[in-house]
Amino acid sequence: MPQHAEIELKFLVPAASRAALVAELTGRGTARRVALTASYLDTPDLRLARGGLAWRLRREGGRWVQALKSAGAGTLERFEHEVQRPDATPDAAAHADTVPGRELAGLLADARKDGLEAGVRFQTQVRRLARRVRTRGAVVEIAFDEGRVLAGDAVLRLREVEFELVSGSVAALLALAERWRQRFGLILDPRNKAERGHALACGGLDAPLRKARVPRYAKGASAAEAFAAVLDECLAQVNRNAIALAESGTAQRAEQVHQCRVGIRRLRSALRAFQGWVAEPPVELVDGLRTLFAALGATRDRDVLGSGVAAELAQAGAPPLTLPADPGAPDPAALMRASDTQRLLLAWVTWRAGLASVAAPPAPASKGSFKRQARLRLRRWHKRLAAGGQAFDELEAAALHALRKQVKRQRYALEFFAPLLPRKPAARYLQALAAAQLGLGEINDLVVARAAYQARVSSDPAAWFAVGWLTARIAEVRGRAREELGHLAAVAPLPR
Repeated sequence: MPQHAEIELKFLVPAASRAALVAELTGRGTARRVALTASYLDTPDLRLARGGLAWRLRREGGRWVQALKSAGAGTLERFEHEVQRPDATPDAAAHADTVPGRELAGLLADARKDGLEAGVRFQTQVRRLARRVRTRGAVVEIAFDEGRVLAGDAVLRLREVEFELVSGSVAALLALAERWRQRFGLILDPRNKAERGHALACGGLDAPLRKARVPRYAKGASAAEAFAAVLDECLAQVNRNAIALAESGTAQRAEQVHQCRVGIRRLRSALRAFQGWVAEPPVELVDGLRTLFAALGATRDRDVLGSGVAAELAQAGAPPLTLPADPGAPDPAALMRASDTQRLLLAWVTWRAGLASVAAPPAPASKGSFKRQARLRLRRWHKRLAAGGQAFDELEAAALHALRKQVKRQRYALEFFAPLLPRKPAARYLQALAAAQLGLGEINDLVVARAAYQARVSSDPAAWFAVGWLTARIAEVRGRAREELGHLAAVAPLPR
């Protein structure tokens, strides 16, 4: 591993599994117990957190340890630089010999120019039970933390277990974590204590919504390097919304479901966008994503009917009408906590961790650079979208749904390849894609709603109002979508 890098994986521990997990840690070998009290520092405007840094001063038994953390390469690696301190006084200069340390110094200097100083944002009080486990191929530190996060009057309870690689292979660490996940029903949690503490300090007990972001990689990156960055971004969106849903009671459930589905769709689109250039995952991982996506889709359809469409119908003067609950729509929290879902999420993390060792397809002969190939692929897919737009008036619901998926795939691919593209033309094209996707998405939601109300007309004549209103609305939205697709087709193709 690079200097100051740590490889770790964290899980929430269900209350029902606590006693068995503690017994496993204390029943074999020598377990260590230690009380940890930590203060996390940042400026009032959260410059360190926004810069991807976590700065912590922790009392570990009888000593003070200061740590600076930041993201590393991949989904498992983190940068961590620790120094022992004589007391509870923080000193940013102690990290000056590291790149994140110099970033820290720069952020703090800029904050002081604006009259801001770093101070304690929140604290953690944890009782840790830890022991080292020798498994085939690795030595792993397993640490069970129980305690709380304190931010003013707000309190968040913690009960989590962390697997950190001391020596050996990442594959062995992940295999050990999967065995413990099965035994104790663990819930994969991509967040660290700093993320959870900052969310609490900002007034939220729920995990924040995680929307898609444009991946970052160098302009001269290879296809494998770009794909790794794209995969990390997609997994981050899926896993962070998955943990929010697993922690039942989130106030943003409908949007968390939507964003988790967006992350899955983006991940599947990434596999298509990079097809033929990079290694492909096992079929069972792709099929698992498809199954999870469909299950979440049933929940989203129920939410769309129960909120947006129902409200619009009521505003239009529809007679009172309630749709029966969809028995096939699962509870999102139960779905995300299910063993099959957790096995799938961890399997994707495992595949990503071993991606560098998986043989990629042979590069096509005389086809140019990765950048050129990416642009050519975008242009070819654009021609298909333009053809679909020309045939728009003849497309039925199923064909419109397929066209919508093509628009989404093109939009996601454009974002995946953004570092390779000229910024202004790409931004114009992205705007046109987003508008077309919005129109086609609204048609899809209205068509799903109409089918649901159509199924009710025999038992409740009031459903005829909804069917008629939705039919008229679909025609209206189709007109706007036709215009957006025409504009999309006219956008100048990206350069070769």
